[in-house]
Amino acid sequence: MMSSTKSVFRWWWIWQSEKIEEWLEEQERQGWHLMEVKPNLMRFYFQKGEPRTIRYVFDYQTEVNDDYIMLYEDAGWEPLNNGKHSWYLWRKPYEANKPESRPEIYSDIDSIIQRNNRMKRTLIIVGLVLIPSMVMGITAQLLWQVRLAFIISYVFIWILFIYGISRLSAQNRKLRSRSVSSRH
Repeated sequence: MMSSTKSVFRWWWIWQSEKIEEWLEEQERQGWHLMEVKPNLMRFYFQKGEPRTIRYVFDYQTEVNDDYIMLYEDAGWEPLNNGKHSWYLWRKPYEANKPESRPEIYSDIDSIIQRNNRMKRTLIIVGLVLIPSMVMGITAQLLWQVRLAFIISYVFIWILFIYGISRLSAQNRKLRSRSVSSRH
């Protein structure tokens, strides 16, 4: 007997929001309806039902007012777990036999680039905030092995942040070139 609910832990990086959106849409096509997302945005709860075609979009916003929420709700988007760690998850049904009707939350390429820049800024700020804690952690330790472990841990974290920033920058370059080529 198959369970009518499931909980899935799915790791994803902020520069991969499109992949997690596609995965959520595939879950809907298989009849697993998203009911809840935990605040860490990696634990998803589903309930079994009829397959449906739903567009999911994660939007990263650091400053939101009521107009932002109203704009998307008026356009037929349903909010899910909005505002957890500046991420807003939206969904909207569309007709499966009309893939061209798949809704987009961003009206233009510049909006996507701005979203990517907000994520890059956050990664840079968090990376810079880690510097004093690393210095304090290293200087407070008497054992060189613990100091080395701190250094290795922070270097790994910074490599991830730099990789994320470079991925977002690459996405922006690709979007800009697509925008330029579509104008000609």
